[in-house]
Amino acid sequence: MNNPITRREFLKLAAALASGAIFSSRAPFPTTAASVPPTSNFQPPTSNLQSPSDFVTIRGDQFYLGDQRFPIRGFNYYPRLHPWKIFNIGEWEPQVTERELKLGAALGANVVRIFVDWNYSLDNVRVQQPITNYYSPITAYVDNVRECIEIAGRLNLKVILTLLDSMDFSMYLPQNVWIVEEYVKAFVPLFANDPRLLCWDLQNEPDRAIRTVGNSAVIPFFRRISSLVRQLDPQQLQTIGMIDRLPARYFPDWNDWLDFFCFHYYDKADRLNALVQFYKTQTKKPMLLQEYGLATGGPGPDGAYTEQDQAAHYQAVLRTLDDNKMCGSVQWCLNDFPIGLAGNPPIQEDSPENHFGIFRLDYKEKPAAAVLRSFWQK
Repeated sequence: MNNPITRREFLKLAAALASGAIFSSRAPFPTTAASVPPTSNFQPPTSNLQSPSDFVTIRGDQFYLGDQRFPIRGFNYYPRLHPWKIFNIGEWEPQVTERELKLGAALGANVVRIFVDWNYSLDNVRVQQPITNYYSPITAYVDNVRECIEIAGRLNLKVILTLLDSMDFSMYLPQNVWIVEEYVKAFVPLFANDPRLLCWDLQNEPDRAIRTVGNSAVIPFFRRISSLVRQLDPQQLQTIGMIDRLPARYFPDWNDWLDFFCFHYYDKADRLNALVQFYKTQTKKPMLLQEYGLATGGPGPDGAYTEQDQAAHYQAVLRTLDDNKMCGSVQWCLNDFPIGLAGNPPIQEDSPENHFGIFRLDYKEKPAAAVLRSFWQK
């Protein structure tokens, strides 16, 4: 049986493929599951937190909080012992998350990116029972997301909330879009008008879906989802986390409804400047580097780097962004992960995926953490 492909491996594969389709090996998502509609007693932040100056806005190609520029200094986050399953029932640990988010905040971070898993938010325990309202996320999962946002807010971390993570490719098909829309109608209003959110990130890396079911299905899908989210929460910004150069051919299709663009970059640091210059010719909106990093271990060439190599990579990437007056970045990722936990599904052997953290398994800093501190606290 082949090992599951990691996002880093897909980035390299995507760069090598000029055309053709990759077909999903997953079966269509089941039509029944154990679920409970989310609670409707959400209490938004107190009124003194909801003045216009509490929301992140955009001017030109930069972010602002009130009248001050708000450069994005962020990290992607999964808990050390529960990666890819952060909000799952029985795995969510708020005390651990608070401890770990404090590590990033202490470096000078002002943003954290977290992920709402489509499958687990619907049926965490995979118990198949017919119910009336299948496409509402389960109450306990939503409550865990809410608690995480509250923790981030106490630490002055704005939240990039990524929706529809790991969603089955069949959901992009026109006959199934209504299913996702019903899910969005149940989820988004529970967090609407919350200034602790930086934005709605509609999905992580839908590029693979474009290659699988085609842009003729995926782009209209996101137009519909974006329009719906805008109706449900007109206050918040919207984006989508895309892979490297792949958004280039689609800029005209996305530019009129996304508030800003995101790209993920795992190539050599000395190639980043050319890519940034290229993106500046494509859009006048903010262009956020939403993922970047370097593994400090694991088998194969992607893991053949030291912690000093990682620190040098961070230095070069952040200097390139500063030199180009970019709007900021969100590094991948905060913690290292134990063998057998990282990935979705988890990779059972050691993998570079376990070693992208800027904190080791014992929470001690790698040298890259000092690099981030020097850029984030200046």
